[in-house]
Amino acid sequence: MENNEKKKVLQKDRTTSFFLVVAGLAGFLVAVAFDLKAVMTVILSVLAAMANFEIVRAVGNKNKVLFAVSCAVSFLTVLLTGFGVALPPAGVLYGVYVLILMSLMVFFNKEVTFTHTSAAFVASLALPFAFLCFLRLNNVADWFSGYTHNEGVFFVGLAFSCSWFTDTFAYIVGVKFGKHKMAPVISPKKSIEGAIGGVVITAALNVLLVYLFTIGCKNLYDYTIFGESAMKYLYIIPISVVLSLVSMLGDLSASVIKRNYGIKDYGKLIPGHGGIMDRFDSCIFVAPTLYCILALVTFFKG
Repeated sequence: MENNEKKKVLQKDRTTSFFLVVAGLAGFLVAVAFDLKAVMTVILSVLAAMANFEIVRAVGNKNKVLFAVSCAVSFLTVLLTGFGVALPPAGVLYGVYVLILMSLMVFFNKEVTFTHTSAAFVASLALPFAFLCFLRLNNVADWFSGYTHNEGVFFVGLAFSCSWFTDTFAYIVGVKFGKHKMAPVISPKKSIEGAIGGVVITAALNVLLVYLFTIGCKNLYDYTIFGESAMKYLYIIPISVVLSLVSMLGDLSASVIKRNYGIKDYGKLIPGHGGIMDRFDSCIFVAPTLYCILALVTFFKG
């Protein structure tokens, strides 16, 4: 009886958290749609710092100074870059950062280990870059020719859809039809059938997303996204497949870290769903991949 009550409370927490996450995402997409760069920058800066905190805590660090330094670096990297503040060369900044981390390891030698400082350094590089890619996708017209802000809005939505649709439908299909484990040691609940279902359904939904977005742009702005060519529906399928596969790789990579350090979730910020890293682990792989795809397409077209 007690277990049933716990399950009900957990399910209620998960449902409440789900709607809160959806509301938060909707608010972020509104900021994207109206090109509220300042709002987006602040939100992404906070997310980068929180994700950094969770990674550094996951490897066993308990030193508050290391937390403060690494989180500050992640936060300021996204914030200052997002607002276009001129910074010294990256080599200089990260060289100084390494010296600070090594100094902390010396001063707090009983608390701070090389593993802790290494995790802080990697997180401070990878996470800000990943979250900044959302800004770059939104501002795609500033980086690559032939695009407008409308395409930028679509690309941000595509990054989220490939991350969260893949995860959601892989789980649903896996529960119903999953027989062959995809990564039994890392994530026992994931199946090959679920992965295939997640990829296929996500690709189909993204084709629908292009169609609906095209109608919306035509009605609101008299603008046809990606031009008049119907080939855009064919382009979205291979891109969606690649991003879905990358999404699963990101999810599994985050699971490896949790398994290595014996933790179930990265945090408890979102009851029933874990922390920021538990929700954005796939996103921080998908957004940079999509940005790189756009860069490669632009390079070969140019």
